[in-house]
Amino acid sequence: MIAAFETALAHARLQYVGLALLVYATSVPLAALRWRQVLRGLNQRLPLGRLILANLAASFVNNVTPAARVSGEACRVVALVRTGLSTVASTASVAYERLSEAPAIGVLAIVTVLALGHAGAQGQVLSTRLSMALNSSRLLIATVVAIALGAAALWRSGVIGRWTRAIRVGRASLFEAARITPSALVASVTLSSVLWALDVIRLRIAAAAIRAPIGLREAAALSAITIAAGWVPTIGGLGAVEGGLVAGLIGFGVAPADAAAVTAIERGISYGLVTIAGAAALSVLGGRTLWKAARKRTEANEDVAR
Repeated sequence: MIAAFETALAHARLQYVGLALLVYATSVPLAALRWRQVLRGLNQRLPLGRLILANLAASFVNNVTPAARVSGEACRVVALVRTGLSTVASTASVAYERLSEAPAIGVLAIVTVLALGHAGAQGQVLSTRLSMALNSSRLLIATVVAIALGAAALWRSGVIGRWTRAIRVGRASLFEAARITPSALVASVTLSSVLWALDVIRLRIAAAAIRAPIGLREAAALSAITIAAGWVPTIGGLGAVEGGLVAGLIGFGVAPADAAAVTAIERGISYGLVTIAGAAALSVLGGRTLWKAARKRTEANEDVAR
């Protein structure tokens, strides 16, 4: 197995590896542009370069802590607060940006169900993890639909408005600081869709580097698997993400050694190189001071969650 893995990696087509790296590099300024659109919708202005550094620093924090992305988001909030933005506006910008990803992730969940169902129809043997992913995706979709229908019914009946009236009146200034323009939210949703499309394309290119038979539909399913695995409380998702990718690739008919090679290329970019770049960005933004502030904010959030 190890010898086959080394052989597959040694014969990887470097032009595809370089292209996958270029796709990831393209997504870095686009992610910062999405954040800037959200901030503009909150009537805030920050240079794109500062946001790129903050995103990279957050990626580093995510990759070296087991807080399942919470630490990275805290790092981004602290980075904005240190520029003079209010805590409310900074937190709202991060929340809106993550909210803008919901439609694209929903589409990925649907594509995952279709891709896994197609693999099963062709007689391919799905691993236990893939079967669990299929059931989870179906449950997720059903839950989201049920919540949406229930919320719509409550909204039409006026119940939500009555429940929140006192809060809205008492916290008017807070809501005003966190109010975003609809056009900014639409722009951020559009950019989120582009970013997730690039993520799928990068996985497809990484598979092509090893000549693995993975199409865009399968790559979309693999991307959804990495999302779920990324929330496992391990340092940077290590172990969970790699295991999910290898299992997914094998389930889609890729040889185990080739699956491991594709995973090595993908994680070498999305984890290895990004961690290095993020460490440099964190240093530029203040290094140890920013790190300590982000850790304190993460601990405070975890205390509130408990």
